[in-house]
Amino acid sequence: VPELTAWLQCNYGRFDGASLVNLGPSGWGLKSTQDIEPGQRLIKLPAACHLTYGANDDPRLLSLVDKVPTELWGAKLALQLVFHRLRGSDSKFATYISNLPRGVPGVPMFFSKRALDLIDYPPVTQQVQKRCRWLLSFSQQVLAKLPGTPEDPYGGVMVDINALGWALACVSSRAFRTRGPSHPAAMLPLIDMANHSFTPNVEVLPMECGAVGLFAKTKVSAGELLHLSYGKLSNDFLFMDYGFVVPDNPYDAVQLKFDVGLLQAGALVANVLDASGAPLELSLTPWRLALLTELRLAGPRADTELNLGGGGESGSSSMVDPRLLAAARIMVARQEGEVVGRGAERLCAMDRPLSKENETAALRIIAGVVAVALSNFRTTLDQDLSLLAGEVPTPLAEGAGVAADAMVPLTCEDEVLAVRFRSEKKKILSRTLQQVAAMTAALSSEEVRQTMGLATAKKGSKPLPATNKGFGKK
Repeated sequence: VPELTAWLQCNYGRFDGASLVNLGPSGWGLKSTQDIEPGQRLIKLPAACHLTYGANDDPRLLSLVDKVPTELWGAKLALQLVFHRLRGSDSKFATYISNLPRGVPGVPMFFSKRALDLIDYPPVTQQVQKRCRWLLSFSQQVLAKLPGTPEDPYGGVMVDINALGWALACVSSRAFRTRGPSHPAAMLPLIDMANHSFTPNVEVLPMECGAVGLFAKTKVSAGELLHLSYGKLSNDFLFMDYGFVVPDNPYDAVQLKFDVGLLQAGALVANVLDASGAPLELSLTPWRLALLTELRLAGPRADTELNLGGGGESGSSSMVDPRLLAAARIMVARQEGEVVGRGAERLCAMDRPLSKENETAALRIIAGVVAVALSNFRTTLDQDLSLLAGEVPTPLAEGAGVAADAMVPLTCEDEVLAVRFRSEKKKILSRTLQQVAAMTAALSSEEVRQTMGLATAKKGSKPLPATNKGFGKK
């Protein structure tokens, strides 16, 4: 797209040492045309080339932007993108907008019902449905009423859900928040062609007079593709906003919604017994409730979202949410004195079990909880891998309860991406089960005193059988 680079240069920008490259099905990208040293600038984008919004824009547009919830920051900028798109050649961003994709492949907001069903992970499907409901509501209740009124910034043109949805997808997959979360996002032409990596070789940095530049972060060889980091994001965000997933993403996690019933289900699955040999019944006594409230897993300030995996952000090697471990320790404690007075930090510490008996029961319950989460999926990881290989998987056993549509061959890239996404979640759960099994095995082979740490984890056993409860909401 040489007209795009010409547009940049006409607006006093610079495009040196890099070129656009067509990557086929994955779209466009950037590559280096020469050897680049760290700190060297490849693109300079003046402030006038940032597609954003601010105090100098049409007050009618800014009034419309204010009606969008703060958390939908992408939708605010999408209204400005629609505004410039409708201006056609009169917009200073006409060249840039004409080179935006007509569709945004891989973004779940545009999936068919079957592709959306194949995601099979409520925290994401609920977010997709929430975005779609907002698009429908805003387009019908706000945008549809604008034509012919003094509040209309769009010149009488009806902006429907398709136009707004296209703009939102473009913004979500391309916009940068270079000035921080309290300021409007901006679309950065040409810079937004750089693809993602958790080990980037380029970065976006501020320059004089509000300009930004794309600079080499490491030494780059001629012909090497240029990669930015979009952030330390889970596959949930990469999938919903950008339309791709990263295999074995170190920042990915599986979300759970805590309640005592989930721990009870885990205890039943793992066959945890009480002192009399009967199935363990977890009772929410006042002292247990007080401790769960201290952990913010109960009470008016509760935050009941827990995560398995995602250790990349904190550097932790444990895949178990510390608050989940603390809650299990509290609920299996036989007497108040075992846990009261320990403090939240002590109860959450992975390497400070309360006792061998308590830790064994707590870890077995967590293994059961993970198995419950795995059982929420309609297919197994092996069945997913068969689907991705173009095969039709077979049920694990005769009469196994798997929905018929989950076993039909995949027919498009959106369906393939959905199965890739859910298979990554199952990998996280499988690795968590292995880690918990290793921690439990370590308890069996090492003496555990009340104040000593756990022994080094050993390789674990096969996952436990699952039941039918699980995920939380995002």
